[in-house]
Amino acid sequence: MTFKFKHALAVMLAAITVACSIVGTIAVSAAETGTRYSTENTVSSDVADMDTESTKATETAKPSQPSTKPTSKPSVAPTVPPTQPIKPSVGAIKNLTRTKSTTNSLSFKWNKVKGATGYVIYYRNNDAHKNFSRLTYVKSNACTVKKLKTGTWYDVKIAAYVKQGGVKYEGKSQTYRTATLPNSVSVSLKESGSAIKLSWNKIPQATGYKIYRMSRNTNGKYVLYKTITSNSTTSYRDTGVKQGKAYYYQIKAYRAIKKNTYYSSPSTIRCMAGLSAPSISIGSKLSRANLTWKKTPVTPTAYEIFYSTSKNGKYKKLGETKNAFYNTKKLTAGKTYYFRVRAYRYVGSSSNPKKYKILGTYQTKGVKISKNAYGVSVGGTYVEISINQQHMWYYKNGKLVVETDVVTGNYGTNDTPKGAYSIIYKASPATLMQNSHVTFWLPFTSDGCGIHDASWRSSWEYGGTRYKGHGSHGCVNTPYNAVKKIYNNISSGTRVVVY
Repeated sequence: MTFKFKHALAVMLAAITVACSIVGTIAVSAAETGTRYSTENTVSSDVADMDTESTKATETAKPSQPSTKPTSKPSVAPTVPPTQPIKPSVGAIKNLTRTKSTTNSLSFKWNKVKGATGYVIYYRNNDAHKNFSRLTYVKSNACTVKKLKTGTWYDVKIAAYVKQGGVKYEGKSQTYRTATLPNSVSVSLKESGSAIKLSWNKIPQATGYKIYRMSRNTNGKYVLYKTITSNSTTSYRDTGVKQGKAYYYQIKAYRAIKKNTYYSSPSTIRCMAGLSAPSISIGSKLSRANLTWKKTPVTPTAYEIFYSTSKNGKYKKLGETKNAFYNTKKLTAGKTYYFRVRAYRYVGSSSNPKKYKILGTYQTKGVKISKNAYGVSVGGTYVEISINQQHMWYYKNGKLVVETDVVTGNYGTNDTPKGAYSIIYKASPATLMQNSHVTFWLPFTSDGCGIHDASWRSSWEYGGTRYKGHGSHGCVNTPYNAVKKIYNNISSGTRVVVY
């Protein structure tokens, strides 16, 4: 082959090679153009998948002799930002109203918001915090916020919300400023004599206390009587009362916040001037407690007697009496008991005279129970005579046979002697040293003191204080029927205990 021919062949081969290279470049560009177009219509996560496919298409278009340098860089599809959701329109809360308040809860209602998914509740304790806390979500246009602190200042904020795409969008809120109510006081009566004194427990959250009083002068209505502006003052003594008159009190704790005042529920107590605490004298003989007291200035309906085995423990009612004394039943010897005596009186209208039971005050006294009397063992059969109570009991084998009022020796001049004695003998009829004729005679002292009937006395004379100035010469004057029963059931030698 000549040189000229070889040179011409080489030029032709080079031309063919260049043409093939141009065709390959056009194929890659077409592939890139198709990738960009499809990327503009897909989300970004899909873009990575399209890039990978473009690379594969470019490799298949390469000649058998790969080029070490690519003729152009692969095209990267641009990222299209996600579509932003349109924020929904949420209506505002209107006419937020508090419907109820208690010591630990607040209730509200408001107008329904059209299109709302529900409502979100926020609250703030203004006494302790500056920021709101989200409490809960509700569906209806009413709610009750519970487990709040008593007598505390709160802001409650409520907003409607719409839930869209898992997101809650809130509308304009409305805030209500209010407070929970203070606790009610526990009121007690401390004095009911010439003045009435009330006492109650301290309410820490309260600003103070308001005392209302009702009496006949207020036409049966409670009127504001006293305002106490300190929550540390927990008593009030009312001197503007008259003995024997009934008074009714209501006490409210209050919390003043800005221009608003929040009141507790009223605590009511009924009182009467003159039902003061009886001054108790107490002793023990024969396994019983013997209580005696001075009557109250105002005559009560009756006196109630309570006891406990602990001074500050729970007291149980033993009974009641119209007398100014009370003897218990047999108690445990050697044990200390505590007693309270309280007067009460019913008041009301002519149609309902027992409408209200008004209680007086009381004092507490204790006594250790003694089995014997004056160091003498008595047993189950004996006569018991109380000078202070002007009363007598006869027990036979532990059972009460007779209980009666009596008149003992004239106080201060012919007192009936106190002590433990025995019936010396029995006589019926008998003539006494004062030339007094009696039907039943039971002497128990050697100098002539005994138990007998007294036909010269009227029934109203027995008991009470008749013995002070109009008593006997030392004997125990006893109603006829009572002494007759004792006489028929007693034997000589039976113990007589006088105290």
